[in-house]
Amino acid sequence: MHQVKLMHQAGYELGNLDATLILQKPKISPFKETIRSNLCELLGADPSVVNIKAKTHEKVDSLGENRSIAAHTVVLLMRK
Repeated sequence: MHQVKLMHQAGYELGNLDATLILQKPKISPFKETIRSNLCELLGADPSVVNIKAKTHEKVDSLGENRSIAAHTVVLLMRK
């Protein structure tokens, strides 16, 4: 992936990735390890620095009514 190559060329590496998925359905729990594994492979990251969480909006707004999905991700880059 081009962005990962640029990150490494600039002298950075992934320090931490925290992703939160907000959706009613499907339930993410059975897929969390697969998502983590795919992200680690894609980013060349150690699994210990990638955290995947899932939340619902308890039937409030379009997220809770199962009409949309949101993803919030925070990435910490560290100098090599």
